[in-house]
Amino acid sequence: MRESSLQSLYERRCVVLNQLSAALRGRVVALWRVARGGLAMTEAVSRPQPPGGAVEFDVGGMLRQWGRLALPDSLWVGCCVDADRWHVAAVRSDPPAPPPTGIERRSPERLVVELGGLCLGAHERAWMAVDQATVYLSSALELLEMCLGRVRTAEGLSPNGRAHILADLAGVADVINDALQA
Repeated sequence: MRESSLQSLYERRCVVLNQLSAALRGRVVALWRVARGGLAMTEAVSRPQPPGGAVEFDVGGMLRQWGRLALPDSLWVGCCVDADRWHVAAVRSDPPAPPPTGIERRSPERLVVELGGLCLGAHERAWMAVDQATVYLSSALELLEMCLGRVRTAEGLSPNGRAHILADLAGVADVINDALQA
């Protein structure tokens, strides 16, 4: 089976955060998860690692200030523009509504953070589906191996019939194994 899903998910997130950081001219970009009670915990940070406390930011407090609710387990991405100003966006798969007046007033940095939230949201869904498919394929492979063992020891099957069933099951197991390695 593949490496730990959590480890690879963290690495995948860091790649996107590093790309966002490059688009924001080297600014540090962070990903936070809001826990129960509105406390946000840093999940990942772009490179280079910022000095201690540089990404400690009250995402929940800021969202309450904006009149938005920070749901538990929601993900937020953001970067510090200057000492007291942050751009923060939800990690989601649906695009934000257009500006009410039809005139875009968001800064380029704000738009990059919004797009980063959309990219992470789209990737999260795809990554979770891939990881779920890995679980299903691994379970199917285990079930096939169990069937192979039963056929090998089954009585009442002719050697020729047993060979055909074993060859078919082994072929399916090989296809599943190849899918897991891809």
